[in-house]
Amino acid sequence: MNQSAIFLEGEGDNYFLRNKAALEVRTGASEITWLGQSLSPFKDKINSVLEIGCSNGAKLEQICGLLDAKGQGIDPSKQAVDEGNRRLSGRGAQLQVGTASRLPFDGLSFDFVYFGFCLYLLDRQDLFAALAEGDRVLKFGGFLAITDFDPIHRHKRPYHHKAGVFSFKQVTQKFLPKAAFTILFQRIAFHIGNHFLTLMAMKEYPPPCCLKRLMLIDCTPKVNDVVGKRIQ
Repeated sequence: MNQSAIFLEGEGDNYFLRNKAALEVRTGASEITWLGQSLSPFKDKINSVLEIGCSNGAKLEQICGLLDAKGQGIDPSKQAVDEGNRRLSGRGAQLQVGTASRLPFDGLSFDFVYFGFCLYLLDRQDLFAALAEGDRVLKFGGFLAITDFDPIHRHKRPYHHKAGVFSFKQVTQKFLPKAAFTILFQRIAFHIGNHFLTLMAMKEYPPPCCLKRLMLIDCTPKVNDVVGKRIQ
């Protein structure tokens, strides 16, 4: 059984219950505030947001509020999705049970796709499928964001919450084709408990308008936030 199936069959619920208290106190989370600030010049171009690995939609709600956009979320935890849909009812956001490598949406559906902190728990054979799925549903001219580990050396470790599950830590942005994505913004930070401490932020000149925009947030213990565009 691959790890996506393990999380669909119950470990996703366990993950949600372990982290529920932290989600409830993270209104105004620094990485979401940074996302909103970075994307504010493009706010009029963002009407639809997808968060992959959305848990109960707490971050999705913040993002949609900052960008005045409608939101969709995907997460393997049924408990998280059910709780989130009860709270978000009538607020322009909806959550579904699912995984990153099989998104239940048509191509070119979203102006902004955000991978929450989930890619490090995907089997390696699912990683490229998940990135391809995120790109498939992203409109041309849209933005892509990723939150993930940013280690010096990539490595694999046992996931101490569940026997037989592993976490994979690498710089995910290296798997995205350089010919398709160009960095616009970048932030480096440390992940300390439930908080992100910014060490450095920078802005690069935007590439030509024919590209898709990309934002990457690689986090824990070091966070690397990046924004760029993708060629059509």
